[in-house]
Amino acid sequence: MKFNLTLAKIFQFVVSLLFITMVLFYFGVLLMFPLAVLWYAVKIASLLTPTVISVLIGIAVLGYLGLRVSRMTELLDTLLGIGIDLVQFGYKQKERFDPIIEQASVKIA
Repeated sequence: MKFNLTLAKIFQFVVSLLFITMVLFYFGVLLMFPLAVLWYAVKIASLLTPTVISVLIGIAVLGYLGLRVSRMTELLDTLLGIGIDLVQFGYKQKERFDPIIEQASVKIA
């Protein structure tokens, strides 16, 4: 019976790590998207202008896109809601192991 308890705790830990990884990946992509926009805006602008001016153009493009996205409250709420739903879903899946762990620990005692 101790093996069942250990196995259930290991699977619970693996599920927790899986969902933590998914949440970190999701929010990491959301944080890296502006950097990618800046990078490609500077690359495109550097074809026509010197580097310093192309960086200023890239910052302006990123600022403009940030302003446009900040005015779209539905989009921001949706993106944040998806992340929160992902966290809640992962927590619920982790909790599904609790009855198995309790049952295995009662049999040991």
